[in-house]
Amino acid sequence: MTDIKDILFAFSEEIRLRIILLLKDSILCVNCLTDTLSIPQPTISRHLSLLRRTGVLEMTKDKLHCYYKLNKSEPFNSLKKDLTRSFYKALKGTVPFKGDFKRLRAVGKNCNANCKVRV
Repeated sequence: MTDIKDILFAFSEEIRLRIILLLKDSILCVNCLTDTLSIPQPTISRHLSLLRRTGVLEMTKDKLHCYYKLNKSEPFNSLKKDLTRSFYKALKGTVPFKGDFKRLRAVGKNCNANCKVRV
């Protein structure tokens, strides 16, 4: 069972926050996140796992890829939504977040998976 401290913990680390903001309106595979953030795949996967366990993200699979998106269901849907919106507004023009969004546009054009990039 997720509680409020799990949600706040998920938002407290820069890498996880970068992932959350990239997934604000997008559905992305691990490869797109790895290429966008220039962080090793095992590190990305570890953070994605924590974000899933805390209920911030949800995952779907096809034959080749795992896709991640924000979990918009309860518990604490309003809190997750408000935190994501607030952090996005405050950080979208700052380093490293601004570069993340720019790189995601380029990575999304070359993605061979069924990612839904909305930046």
